[in-house]
Amino acid sequence: MYNVFVKKKGQYNPDLAGEFSNINDAIKLANELKEKDSSISYTIEEQTGHFDSYGEPLVNVVKKG
Repeated sequence: MYNVFVKKKGQYNPDLAGEFSNINDAIKLANELKEKDSSISYTIEEQTGHFDSYGEPLVNVVKKG
């Protein structure tokens, strides 16, 4: 599962823009959002299926832009 998070300038926490099972769909959405508003930044994270000692899911950052 891939999650796309979008952060606007001046915003503290990023917003979840979408969840995808295919990395290509996640990248496509991130690129479309960046084209519409170049002031945003995005992060695509892959869920690993594992959890840390606090119960939080572990993720791998796939791409930032």
